[in-house]
Amino acid sequence: MKTPAARIVLTVVAVVVGAFSLFFASVAIWGSWWRFPAMPTAEEWSAVFGASALVALGFAWYQIRQVDQSNKALIASNELARRVNIEAVRPRVQVALEADRFVQKDRGAPVKGTLYIAVRNIGVSPARDVRLSVSPPFTSLEKFFNPGMMGEHFAEVNKAFNGEVHFRTLNPGNTYIWFLGRVPELFDGGSEVPRRWEVETEYTGTASPEPFRETFVLDLDIEKRIELPVDPLVRIGKDIEVVGSHLKAIKGAVPKKFALSDDSIEALRQRNHGSRSSALRARRRPPWLRRRR
Repeated sequence: MKTPAARIVLTVVAVVVGAFSLFFASVAIWGSWWRFPAMPTAEEWSAVFGASALVALGFAWYQIRQVDQSNKALIASNELARRVNIEAVRPRVQVALEADRFVQKDRGAPVKGTLYIAVRNIGVSPARDVRLSVSPPFTSLEKFFNPGMMGEHFAEVNKAFNGEVHFRTLNPGNTYIWFLGRVPELFDGGSEVPRRWEVETEYTGTASPEPFRETFVLDLDIEKRIELPVDPLVRIGKDIEVVGSHLKAIKGAVPKKFALSDDSIEALRQRNHGSRSSALRARRRPPWLRRRR
């Protein structure tokens, strides 16, 4: 199949060849008709045809250049559209540090929580043959683990980040986490823990045969500046617990029985005696002396 540029070149060449053919045919039929008086000479006719050929070739080159630029723009547009379509449906494997905050009863208490290594697919299609590589290997502080357990834990973690395929399929929305440590102790740790890790990811998807490669930087000095929000319902629950604790304290401070002094008992006795005497006198009065209500 011929390209537009080849068709233009062939057309120009055919026009030039046709013009020369007609010229030679006219000479063979009618003779040297250009030798009439005031007509161009043979050399002048050759110059005219040569100039016409150059103009035709220049026009052909201009058309070829325009067609070539148009083809390049069309190819670039198609490639951009293809990439946009791939980006819209491709998987996206993300590696990050994720903190889970402990909500304490005291609102002014220091912020504490747990830091995890999280791997998730935030795209819209499954990721295939996911490879994860970390440098340097993950590690943490011994005080977060039982004696001798930290090495075993991070041996398993770093095995998942050794560059081999450990996730044949990572579906959209799925998240995998590994314990890294507690904060703020891990943020304030010394040289025992690296402050920065680089994780390289490689995986494929169903929309493109080419693998996707990305690098994620996990930096403790940056992560410690991220605000850890509190779920409003959890905060309300903690406030209710505080109110309940105060109510229990108040209830425990109030005695269930009151001890009256001797003077108080005597005053109550005299008051009750006076009330009974008034009631007896009111019953003994004649009806016509009783006050009508």
